[in-house]
Amino acid sequence: MHKNKTYSRTTTLTLVCSSALVIANSAALASGFGIPELNTTGLGTSNALVANPKVLGAIAYNPAAMSFHQGKSLSLGTLLVKPDLTADTGSGSVDSKANDVVIIPAITAHNNLNKDWTLGISVNAPFGLETEWQVETYNQQYPAGTGIPTKTKLEIAAFSPSVAYKLSDRASLAFGVDYYWMKEVTFNSKINTGTGVYPKSNLEGDGRSTGFNLGGMLVLDSLSFGASYHSSSKIKVEGTLDDGTGTLQSKRLSDNVTATLELPWRLQLGVRHQTTEKLAIEFDFTRTGWKTFDTLDIKNKEYRKTLSTSINNFDNANAYRLGVTYDFSQATQLRVGYTYDETPQKDERFSIRIPDADRQLFSLGIGHTLSNNCPYGAAP
Repeated sequence: MHKNKTYSRTTTLTLVCSSALVIANSAALASGFGIPELNTTGLGTSNALVANPKVLGAIAYNPAAMSFHQGKSLSLGTLLVKPDLTADTGSGSVDSKANDVVIIPAITAHNNLNKDWTLGISVNAPFGLETEWQVETYNQQYPAGTGIPTKTKLEIAAFSPSVAYKLSDRASLAFGVDYYWMKEVTFNSKINTGTGVYPKSNLEGDGRSTGFNLGGMLVLDSLSFGASYHSSSKIKVEGTLDDGTGTLQSKRLSDNVTATLELPWRLQLGVRHQTTEKLAIEFDFTRTGWKTFDTLDIKNKEYRKTLSTSINNFDNANAYRLGVTYDFSQATQLRVGYTYDETPQKDERFSIRIPDADRQLFSLGIGHTLSNNCPYGAAP
């Protein structure tokens, strides 16, 4: 369910109706806790857009695409995600209790300053996660004395202002800043005492950080090439840790805790071929630097005492994306996509806090511009 508005120089108001369906053998997310779906156009093409100079929706994936769109635009949208996660255990399948609808922002804007320079901004949520399990589900898998993850929640929004420079009619480069706002982080656990009594350990907080992004695009007649890179970024989380004991010493140690959550770097490369006047095919390769998400240490800010350590030991992971678009008319476009997404999680380090597996994603979408004087290329 998506709503979008787009303003351009060629028309006062262009209404865009977009819908997309994602069919997958797992949650419609990327590996780890990544969310590659940055807008409805990407959702329909399985996020293979980094080399697309035609649609405004590509700006969120590659800011260098701004140079190939004239005038100015503003696209306001949301993606609604309904989590539905099931894990198989030795005793059967168990459903996650976290099933609230999650609202993901999908906002882009750009403005041509002159024939060479363009300013733009994207607001989206490239990372996020929510799981909740009953403690009895995995008490056999976690030895006595260890914590059993019960609830995990990550709400991270990214604000990415950028500037693009048009080297020529065929080439463009872009540079920008990624400002990450972690609105909420929750890491709740219960300690397996081996007695059937499970004391709780709840971490809650928020944080902010910055990184940078680079983009480039080259258009050669029917072929176009694109590249986008987002640096890693360390979010310093500040919050509280409740171990359920209520003792004075525990309260002194847990009322002011910090942790550093390192977001991975992301590299996306793509090539697009305008096969016919109406048909275009794009192949993208994405690599995510999940090795940066190694350990998560929770420390007391005042005493610099480590209260808890979570070992993740992720590997870097690849995703292979194929996106196909077909223009039925100047205003209506069919979008089809496929992704094979590798998991960064090793078998020996499998965790129900961030359950993951290799997955295949299939997408189908359609976009329609409700305007007689605005070409489809101006729609998101």
